[in-house]
Amino acid sequence: MPIYRRTYRNYDGDPRRHFRWAIIVEQEIRVLLKSKVFLLFLSGTLIHFLLRLLQVVAFDFIMQDPNSPLRPFLVSLTAVVVNDETFFDFIRIQGPLVFVCLLFAGSGMICNDLRNHLTEIYFSKPLTWRDYALGKLMTLVFIGLVFTAVPAIFLTLLHNLMMPGLETIQATWWWPFSILGFSLIMVVPGALAVLASSSLLRSENYAGIMVFMLLLADSAMSGILAETLRRPGFLVLNYGIALNRVGEELFGITFHIVDVPWGQAAGLIAAVSALSLVILAQRVRRAEVPA
Repeated sequence: MPIYRRTYRNYDGDPRRHFRWAIIVEQEIRVLLKSKVFLLFLSGTLIHFLLRLLQVVAFDFIMQDPNSPLRPFLVSLTAVVVNDETFFDFIRIQGPLVFVCLLFAGSGMICNDLRNHLTEIYFSKPLTWRDYALGKLMTLVFIGLVFTAVPAIFLTLLHNLMMPGLETIQATWWWPFSILGFSLIMVVPGALAVLASSSLLRSENYAGIMVFMLLLADSAMSGILAETLRRPGFLVLNYGIALNRVGEELFGITFHIVDVPWGQAAGLIAAVSALSLVILAQRVRRAEVPA
């Protein structure tokens, strides 16, 4: 065959009209699963999950037997009893590891694409800047929920299977909603902040350091204001305290780690999310190549 007759095969498929952002998610997850550091983070969360799994199984197994001598002893141990505080503590303890994982996974998601001119390739496909930004965000949200909501809801279902009955259902039917709400409040603002930082800077190291330093500055500023002005209400400016305060409200926990108004805490989280979303949208939209 003459060389001038050789050409590329025409594309026979149909362009995806819906959920185009899922292509970005698939690509990012595929890359992260090849990282040994990411798999190490996944192993760390698995250890905590296994400890909670052991707690739920042991507690339910012993509580099934009304004649068990260990039953009164377990009921008196608040750290072992399986209730709503168990799952609040599970997500709260997962928080620092989730934050570090989001920094590792998301700090280079956008800046590396901008530095290597990969956005031109993305936007030359039938992808818009909304698809691109949503795909990056959904990747981090998916990772965060895998570390928080998914194992917690699984443990809730396991608790209902091991302690079947109307009483258990009445006590636990609202737990999955609280778990999912607290997990989203913890994951979505953090993912938006990491992506906004990645879109502003051209180095993933600088992007991660920027987010980390902002959190340290926020924690120090809120503590200084509360101590100097002798008004503990300024502690609501601490982002970590604000997250836990909203989580306590979602789970209906009356004992508060820091007694600050939950509405103000929710306002701080909403403000951080809105600012990060605006920065992310502007930077990604600016990088879009006109058709």
